[in-house]
Amino acid sequence: MSHQQIKTWLYFLTQGIALTCGVISVSVSPIVGKALAPSSELSTLPYGIQFATVIACSYVLAMLMQRFGRLKIFLFGSLTLFMAGIAGYISILQQSFNINLLAHILFGVSLSTFAFFRFAATEGLDDSMKSRALSLVTLGGILAAFVGPAIASNSRSFIVDQEFSASYLCFSALGILMATLLAAVAVLSRNEETATGPETQTKTAESQPAVRQPVPVLPLLVAIYASGFGYMIMAMLMMQSSLKLNALQLPFSDIMQVIQWHVIAMFLPSLFMGRIIARTSESTVIFAGYLVMLASMLIAIYQPTYNGVLAALIGIGLGWNMLYVGGSSLVARLPGDAHRMQGINESAVAFLNASGAFSAGALFVWIGWENSNWLAISLLTPGLVLLVSWKLKRRRQQAIAIG
Repeated sequence: MSHQQIKTWLYFLTQGIALTCGVISVSVSPIVGKALAPSSELSTLPYGIQFATVIACSYVLAMLMQRFGRLKIFLFGSLTLFMAGIAGYISILQQSFNINLLAHILFGVSLSTFAFFRFAATEGLDDSMKSRALSLVTLGGILAAFVGPAIASNSRSFIVDQEFSASYLCFSALGILMATLLAAVAVLSRNEETATGPETQTKTAESQPAVRQPVPVLPLLVAIYASGFGYMIMAMLMMQSSLKLNALQLPFSDIMQVIQWHVIAMFLPSLFMGRIIARTSESTVIFAGYLVMLASMLIAIYQPTYNGVLAALIGIGLGWNMLYVGGSSLVARLPGDAHRMQGINESAVAFLNASGAFSAGALFVWIGWENSNWLAISLLTPGLVLLVSWKLKRRRQQAIAIG
């Protein structure tokens, strides 16, 4: 394999580690928060402050990557992941809620850093290859679907009388593994620079624009709406599906089976989604993603049974993959200030994802499963309209250019 292909696979592994840590966090933080918080109302505050940190840091970190390079910031993210694990362990050791909050702030910094792995994998590639690299890195989530729950479960009582302390130490161990993989990426990057020679590097540097280019607003909005609202609705309905199935008095094993199939549907299509985008276009895949998600929500509304929820969650996972990978690929290929656009995109996606996750429970109580799906349909429809408007505008511009 070429150095670029090896780097892509390394980013696949780092993405898998990052999402594994996310799975451990969502499994552990509410239980630990409830045990350490001064009142039960604050039990989810650590997870909430983690999300807030991701939102606050995404754009800033993108600008720091532009100034100092991606790998330095990624290694900084590995360091904060290591420190988050240590702080989480100390918080349990000392029964300190404040230290636990600090741990999840540090973890939020690391997660906002790792969100850029998929964009880093596209650098130096032709536009025709970017979607494949980005899709492969996203596939790393399939590792998290199986490794994350296993680590969270097996580490829970690993240290006697300090429940979940070993789970936090796993963050530190994974941070060290992450840094090792990123060091390998750095070595490959240096070898590539040596192979290209100073003359090629000078030409590459001269080819970069000296001034900030304007942001292509409409296509960036199309990408952000697809990735962001797709993530928001997926998070909301995934969490509500557990509540819905529990209300149907189904055993916990059945509920977990639905969630596992949903996660597989989220990430497994990344095996081929990049090739589909390369052969068609981002806009085609995004359009199909909207249709799949809308159809899945109609199934959820009119078939509110176990099989209906299972089919809906599989469809929502597939639709999410198409919207997320298609939207991310579009951002990666847009002309202009890449770091700035990626920072805007990641900030928006993080905010919308958090909104979906935190509104899920309240919406389920207030309006129920079926009406939440109708709400999701109403939120996705403007994105579909925006996408069609952009495609029509592009066709008019192409017609004028030809004419």
